[in-house]
Amino acid sequence: MAHEVGAQEKITYGRNDRFEGGPVGGGRFWVDEQGRPTARIGGPPDWWPNRMIDVRVGDTFTVGGQTWRITDIADPESPQAYLLTTRVG
Repeated sequence: MAHEVGAQEKITYGRNDRFEGGPVGGGRFWVDEQGRPTARIGGPPDWWPNRMIDVRVGDTFTVGGQTWRITDIADPESPQAYLLTTRVG
C-alpha cells in the first residue's frame, strides 16, 4: 500500500502487510540498559543480510522507497507492545 508523507502505521508482534515493499513486523520489544523502549523489527528481503533491525523512538527505516520514523514504542514489556511510525519521506 502506498502512503502519503505524514501517514501513520502501527507495528505489533508479527507481520504488517500494509507497507509498500514490505512486509514489516515486530519481532521483539523491550527496555534497553538506558531505560529506552526498544523494538526489533523484521523487514523485506532488501534488508538482507540483517533482516531484523533494532529501533528506538526517533530512528528511521526505509521500505519500498518510503522512509518511516519511529514516533512511539508503547508497552514494550507487555504482549500488547507496539510501535507507531510516521512516513517522513
